[in-house]
Amino acid sequence: MNIRKMTEEELAAAFADGSHAALEELVNRCKADVFGFLLGLTDSRDTAEDLFQETFIKYVRNPGAYRPVQKFRAWLFTVARNTALDYFRREKNRTSLGILETPAEEEYDSEGAVVLGIKDRDSDRPDLMFENACLADRINSAIASLPQEQREIFYLRHYSGLSFKEISTLLGEPVGTVLSRMSRTAAVLREKLEEK
Repeated sequence: MNIRKMTEEELAAAFADGSHAALEELVNRCKADVFGFLLGLTDSRDTAEDLFQETFIKYVRNPGAYRPVQKFRAWLFTVARNTALDYFRREKNRTSLGILETPAEEEYDSEGAVVLGIKDRDSDRPDLMFENACLADRINSAIASLPQEQREIFYLRHYSGLSFKEISTLLGEPVGTVLSRMSRTAAVLREKLEEK
């Protein structure tokens, strides 16, 4: 079977049987979404990259931990989320000891938000590029100002490709709670963007 036509679940089974090409395809398919989710949680490209690698290292070391009764992507986001939570616990301890590293300044705007770099693909017009940069700055600032819980639900919904039911399973919360939290998050973001 053509590896590019396989589902993520089939690729996971192939990797468990020893196919390194299947692992490479899984990494290629999942990297943008999982990395985007981790970037949103950590506000650091370097940290998100490290956590992405740590997520896949956990999988590579124990491919049997994934059980095909659930979607591979939902399972992988659970691993990524737990990896991020472990990171936050470690950083909290490091911060209390006064040894937290400062992230590179060029990755952040003036308010400390990660710059996403929204660009109009159909145009290189300077006026549109400026508008897009301003819009990206406003969106980044609004998202960065959200509490951790709201940022997490926002990034899970917009990067994971998971349904609300799958997100509720991942978070261990009822679907109604997840829907309500996402609705509140969207309302807060709308207000913040309208203010500016």
